Amino acid sequence: MHRVAVLLILITTVILVSTAIVFLVFRPMQSNAEPIIFQVKLGRSSRLIAEDLARKNLIRTPLAFSLLTRFTGTSRDLKAGTYRLSGAMSSLQIFYCLRDGKTIIREFVVSEGTTLNEIAQIYEQSGFGSADQFQQVAQDPSWQIKYDIESDFLEGYLFPDTYYFRDGVSAKTVVQTMLKRLNQKWTDEMTKAADAVGMSRHKIITLASIIEMEAALDKERTVISGVFHNRLRLGWKLDADPTVIYGLGDLGRLLTKSDLKRDTPYNTYLYRGLPPGPICNPGESCILAALYPDNIPYFFFVAIGDGRHHFSKSLQEHQKMIRKIKRENRERGFRR
Repeated sequence: MHRVAVLLILITTVILVSTAIVFLVFRPMQSNAEPIIFQVKLGRSSRLIAEDLARKNLIRTPLAFSLLTRFTGTSRDLKAGTYRLSGAMSSLQIFYCLRDGKTIIREFVVSEGTTLNEIAQIYEQSGFGSADQFQQVAQDPSWQIKYDIESDFLEGYLFPDTYYFRDGVSAKTVVQTMLKRLNQKWTDEMTKAADAVGMSRHKIITLASIIEMEAALDKERTVISGVFHNRLRLGWKLDADPTVIYGLGDLGRLLTKSDLKRDTPYNTYLYRGLPPGPICNPGESCILAALYPDNIPYFFFVAIGDGRHHFSKSLQEHQKMIRKIKRENRERGFRR
């Protein structure tokens, strides 16, 4: 009789413990709870993480969660980062989420024509890390060797695109992903096309970056490219305003005539040929425009408004158009 009583007690205990485990580990706090953002800081212990979860009403008791991490041997394996969790998730689901590092995936959008400095700011604004961290990683000379870059830094080689990274992604991973994307986009056919116009990949990307900053309309990209190719072929200066702006830094104002005389390696009003490197990170369409320019008789162009340009064959025609534009601007009360 005594043995039967003990057996019944043991069975009852097992049932109660099993029920408690199911309740604490497998049952969510509330089935209709809204998701919340939960942050796990680097180096935080599983015990403190469990307390944080309980404080946010994501789990019922820190003890059960701590025991779960201990019994599975993963108390030190919970990943730092930002998570989207909910009281509608069970403790076990939350545990798997933290153990596997299923952090929030953030969109990282880099537009065509963005500079390296601007990408560093986007990295910081996205909450991944500081702009200084990004700049420091981008200055690592090993990138040039690994990705065959003919430049002292990565301007032009960080391919603009929409990327998706998990929260807490390192600057190194972002830089590497963007460099790989450019290599994926650059084909053997593009190398042949670059050879056909007598340019290296670096020169094509440099020219593409200038086209990117000059062309506002898709249909004008190959025309502007044709103008630059014509001028390069004759050994003329490119006279491209965006190169001057890049060399002087972010002016925050319109260029002046005195700016065009200021000496920087990027001033294409002073120096013939292409500048030493890209002035932004061009998109695929501008790279293709640099590779496949229109066969045109133009050597000059000037902006006429709405993103459009007027293209001229001669300096005389070009200057005539500039005078016309200035006259029309004065009539509209616009001063430059």
